[in-house]
Amino acid sequence: MRKIGLYVHIPFCKSKCDYCNFVSFCDVSKMPEYLNCLKKEISMYKSKLGNDVQLYSVYIGGGTPSVVPENMMIDLINHITKTFGKGRYEFTVECNPGTVDLSKLVAYKRAGVNRISIGGQSCNDKLLNLIGRKQTYKDLINAVKLVKEAGFDNINVDMLIGLPKQKLIDVKKMLKFVTSNDLHHVSAYSLIVEGGTPLDDKIKMGILKVLPDDEVVEMYDYVVAYLKKHGLNRYEVSNFAQDGYECKHNMNYWKLGEYLGVGVSAHSYMNGTRQANVSDIKKYIDSINNNQLPVISKEYLTTREMKEEYIMLMLRTKDGINLKDYKKLFFTDLEKDKSSEINFLLSNGFIKIENHHLKVSDNSYYVLNSIVAKLID
Repeated sequence: MRKIGLYVHIPFCKSKCDYCNFVSFCDVSKMPEYLNCLKKEISMYKSKLGNDVQLYSVYIGGGTPSVVPENMMIDLINHITKTFGKGRYEFTVECNPGTVDLSKLVAYKRAGVNRISIGGQSCNDKLLNLIGRKQTYKDLINAVKLVKEAGFDNINVDMLIGLPKQKLIDVKKMLKFVTSNDLHHVSAYSLIVEGGTPLDDKIKMGILKVLPDDEVVEMYDYVVAYLKKHGLNRYEVSNFAQDGYECKHNMNYWKLGEYLGVGVSAHSYMNGTRQANVSDIKKYIDSINNNQLPVISKEYLTTREMKEEYIMLMLRTKDGINLKDYKKLFFTDLEKDKSSEINFLLSNGFIKIENHHLKVSDNSYYVLNSIVAKLID
């Protein structure tokens, strides 16, 4: 039986954050029609894939899925489980503080959701306001309280480092919040300033400044050390978890597993082919209503491209590249193909090989791109 991940994109938000370049909209007038189209797209794919497909995981992301009214979200969740069958697969819904209530969360739980990811980002209200995030620290406190009250144990909180005007003390406060609430998973992302966003405009105009690299490195090192001390180990560059709470959906991506993306701008990887949906919501709705899949591009990956992607993604994880799996997947030996490069990286302490796994050394993630380049050029 073939197992796939399912990603469902909800593009609606209460407001758009200044750093965000994802496809999302504050106008929710198309929400009812959009959700109906999502259900139809899911059904279209199920007919196409047949009965030999099982879900490995489900991830409803955005945007802000928790802005969807309770009855509409439960209808969508029920459609997913009815179409693919209920199971013990990981089922995540992203939520933002200030957009959840107990009734909504209890309904998620009853419908089969077993993991919640909360967009916390920071405990400093001034920083949140600076990046255009319409929430407060009190909202985050309340959101975690409600998620736990609803019966969820598998909870992730996102946090950002490298924000303009952010200090190490802000990072420490966020981490203390995580551990004092006994949360089992943290995604700690370094801010990337995307072109064309309001944040990018403010930086170009000199209103805000990007933090120096050394300050961001100090923050990241502190995150790694603090979370490790409290039992949350780094299992991917930006992700930390207690044993057993690693995000299965993301792990499937990193292992080059198959996944289906539905919704506006969603991406899929199936049968060695990457494909992307249209990013225009009107065109998406029109395609579905005309019984056509809203795919705008397809790209078949060559063996070389698959090798490069596998190396790049797996080196981001704590387990690194399983050399035996690599040989089974690509019918070639990476240690022999890249013997001189691997010897150079080993002798300089950038990588290590343990139990047939080639891994990045703990203090070498800052040069990860260079390590990857050595192994794929």
